[in-house]
Amino acid sequence: MEKIEVLQSIRAARRAHTEWVDKAKSLVNGLPVKKEQIPLEVTACEFGRWFYSDGQILLSFFTEDAIEKLDNKHKELHDVYMKIFKIYFPNTKGSFFSKIFKSKKVITAQEENTALAYLRNLEEVSRELISFLNVIEKKLNTVEEERFLKCL
Repeated sequence: MEKIEVLQSIRAARRAHTEWVDKAKSLVNGLPVKKEQIPLEVTACEFGRWFYSDGQILLSFFTEDAIEKLDNKHKELHDVYMKIFKIYFPNTKGSFFSKIFKSKKVITAQEENTALAYLRNLEEVSRELISFLNVIEKKLNTVEEERFLKCL
């Protein structure tokens, strides 16, 4: 993989992450969002699929600790989102089909305030994750192509 490809994959992962966060914002702001549009698992979202596959190339250039920080921030993001998800999509009892076709519930003012607080936390964690990605991208930009290829 060439350096430009790695940089492009980082940028695509950042965009995918931003889109994921935007969907969470839409959910909290009352816009129609299906629960399937915002994957819960860290390995199911677009960023996670990149990070746990092609993104592992970053270990060739950065310490395991630096990559672990990015991983932990990503996991924290999903943990915060899970709290929001449980407000809008609580466990439901009923038939198999009612569970599949169940849309988000109508929430109380108190639940909305709680969701907004979680959303602020989610946005902060997202900013930190993006900051880590930006540092990684800047450092990779400084690596000369020849040295980059030797590290692989």
